[in-house]
Amino acid sequence: MALPKFTGVFDNGHFEIEEWFVEQLAEFTIKRRKQLLQDILPALEYLPTAEGWSQITGGVIRGEDPVFYSIEYLNQEGELPLLLDIVAISCDDYLDFILDNNTIEYHAQRNQNGV
Repeated sequence: MALPKFTGVFDNGHFEIEEWFVEQLAEFTIKRRKQLLQDILPALEYLPTAEGWSQITGGVIRGEDPVFYSIEYLNQEGELPLLLDIVAISCDDYLDFILDNNTIEYHAQRNQNGV
């Protein structure tokens, strides 16, 4: 049985979200959910593609008590990006994502710089 997907639109960006992602997102406070989505959604179309393979990127919700997270997603040519999972990670794990140029912030900057 296939898992249900949710399709959403945010600022003209299109994406799909697995039910599991929604359940994991619900564990964040409302304020952090909002910050997280504001960071993720502009970067979605600039995430690397890999036909048939899910990938992971890292992010951080900045503030007094920062929250580091990783997002598993599926991004294939000609299809909407699909958000699969979100998990809290350590600062060290996030630093590894930075070293690999694989963060939400990095992908969002590619959007702004037209790279």
